[in-house]
Amino acid sequence: MATHQATVTEIQELAPAVVQLTVSIQDKTFRFRPGQWVNFRFPEGVSRAYTIASAPQRPDAVELCVRVGSGKGGAALKRLQPGAHVSIDGPYGDFLLPEKGPSTVAFLAGDTGIAPIRSIVLHMLAVGDRRKIVVLYEPDQRNILYAGDFDPLARDGAIVHESGKIETLISRNRRVLDDSLKMAAGFDSFLDRVHAALHKSDIDASSLIAESFGPEP
Repeated sequence: MATHQATVTEIQELAPAVVQLTVSIQDKTFRFRPGQWVNFRFPEGVSRAYTIASAPQRPDAVELCVRVGSGKGGAALKRLQPGAHVSIDGPYGDFLLPEKGPSTVAFLAGDTGIAPIRSIVLHMLAVGDRRKIVVLYEPDQRNILYAGDFDPLARDGAIVHESGKIETLISRNRRVLDDSLKMAAGFDSFLDRVHAALHKSDIDASSLIAESFGPEP
């Protein structure tokens, strides 16, 4: 994949230890598919994999959702300022929405796993995808990321959006999940719980499309 030069235009705190980076990519050839991620290289050379949270309709202003951990990546994030020149490698990843399938798409997200799902949902709405959208989200310590996007869409009836413990959400929405295309994103421990909850509710998880964020930081 090519390396693209970019400038950080905004750093927004979404929750304690979670930030959104908006980057302006100078290379107009940069394109991505909703659900993908990039390798973000800081000015000092440290690089980390960050998920794209925005829809591809604006490839020149890419939003990245990042949990600030410990170590070199977290330290580099804390030093980062708007106006910084960075580089982007990618995009990468195959957490992609199939073009065909059931009439309902159910997304199961844990913590910052909501980021690629936000990208996919916003894209589905932008292109007029007629499938029903259900978002089941377990936030970290009640910090509901991107509520400003999902809550108005839910009130307008464009999507179904519920938050809470993922086991409860899966049990409550068993009938919907039975007949839906299922996509899940989050840290390894969250995905393990998703599989266990689906099994407990007798929901087939063999076709689950999952994106692992690795061990929880």
